[in-house]
Amino acid sequence: MNRQRRNSEAEHRALYKRTSISRKPEELMKRRMAIDEALRKKHREQLITAKRFRNLTRREEYESAGEEEPELEKTSEHDDEISPYYRLTPGQVQALANDLRSSDASTRIEAAQYIGKFVLEPAEALIKYITEEDCILALTQMISGPNLEEQIEAAQTISNIAAGPYELWKKSTLAVPYLISLLDSDNMNLREIAAGALGNMAAEDLGDMNDEDDKIRAMIRNNGAIKPLTRMLDTNDVRLIQSACFALANLARGEEKELEEFLNVGLIDKLANHLSDDNDTITEICWTISYLTAGSEKCRQQVMNKGLAAPLVSVLVSLSEQGSLVLPVLRTLGNLCGSDDNLKVLADQPGLLSTVIKLVNSEERIIKKEALWVLSNITSTDNRYIIEQVEELHAIDSLSELLTRGAFDIRKGAAYCIMNIANHGPEHLDQLCHKRLLPSFLDLLRSQEAEMIRLALGYIELLLTQSAKGKEAIDAVPECMEALAAVTPAPDQELFVFANRLVDQYFGESPDMQD
Repeated sequence: MNRQRRNSEAEHRALYKRTSISRKPEELMKRRMAIDEALRKKHREQLITAKRFRNLTRREEYESAGEEEPELEKTSEHDDEISPYYRLTPGQVQALANDLRSSDASTRIEAAQYIGKFVLEPAEALIKYITEEDCILALTQMISGPNLEEQIEAAQTISNIAAGPYELWKKSTLAVPYLISLLDSDNMNLREIAAGALGNMAAEDLGDMNDEDDKIRAMIRNNGAIKPLTRMLDTNDVRLIQSACFALANLARGEEKELEEFLNVGLIDKLANHLSDDNDTITEICWTISYLTAGSEKCRQQVMNKGLAAPLVSVLVSLSEQGSLVLPVLRTLGNLCGSDDNLKVLADQPGLLSTVIKLVNSEERIIKKEALWVLSNITSTDNRYIIEQVEELHAIDSLSELLTRGAFDIRKGAAYCIMNIANHGPEHLDQLCHKRLLPSFLDLLRSQEAEMIRLALGYIELLLTQSAKGKEAIDAVPECMEALAAVTPAPDQELFVFANRLVDQYFGESPDMQD
């Protein structure tokens, strides 16, 4: 006997309201924080584990009961891939849409709350409603109204939409002017949510696909977001500061001319005022400084001229045992170390070099990789005294271990550092254990990656031209000549010629090679 099923059309409203949502301010804030944490947790799980937990699709549930799925409950292939909890049908989404247009404020607020919840894993019908119908218009009308609770819920829902997939993110940006208008609100909760929403919009990274993300960041900046976001740093409210920094950091993805306004509003000074706050706030502050210093020489100079070298190194030392919290200050210092003048000041700060080398040996791969990049900027200096300090801290032992035993990307980072040190002259080159390192450089030579091939050929060239025992080291690794002979015109004809010249040099057929 087939089981009785309730009419799908009659129950769709009850389904989307299956979990009650309190409207008490304290509980609303806890809910928003829980949603943010749920998003972060989901992203972490996607990165950390390859496990896929599969639930029965709606169609499979009916098939297992020997029934045919009703037309009103049929889902798309897209919906089969999301959690059953979030699979809203077109009828259920239509009920949400109707409620969002209701003349009753409490009904509109509740609908906005549910859209903000279900957009975490949006069903196809919900995506279509947001992108093709009047969802964003209805939400912006709520923002423009006089009801504070409506403004808060609408802004939070738009923030969640902006954190979604490309088509949702793009549609959410229609709300930019409305969100910017909230940044000067008397309500701190509303200002925080608006800053977070703008930060989500500015965080989109389309890579080389197109420049839409850059245009959106420019649009947000040009609509006047930088000044009110910077003013938010004048408070002592932790969440407000963190939200402002999140938005400012993402808006600071740009080149020199695009970052001038950040300097003109005195942002560096305001950021510096919070470098002694709690660790989470310091992390957000450093992310902002890292983006500013990545894109602007003027920003780098202002950071140094404002005397931030000592506090930034102090932050590095204090966060070095705090896992990934150290990444933004590490990135910031790496940007600053690209200049010899800046590096000289930074290297004089107690703990910079020793902490970077300690982080090179971190158990966490992302920290190890970032520290290697910073160390490569440090070792590219012309200042031999700094190189000697690096050597005294036993960096060569650590780098040699990583080059011989690390994952490929780690080996690449270690190879750059070793080559930078070796290029400072025979006295530094001869401190290396070539018998151990040469086979690892030959692995890079066989990698088919042009930059790695160039690096390996440079190392062999140093052995042949700068080291008294270089040829002896090459003789001890018989496959060296074979590896050189195997270099082909692809991926780079110049590297092919370079490899052949090294073979000639080894056999004494090209004595003028150095010229």
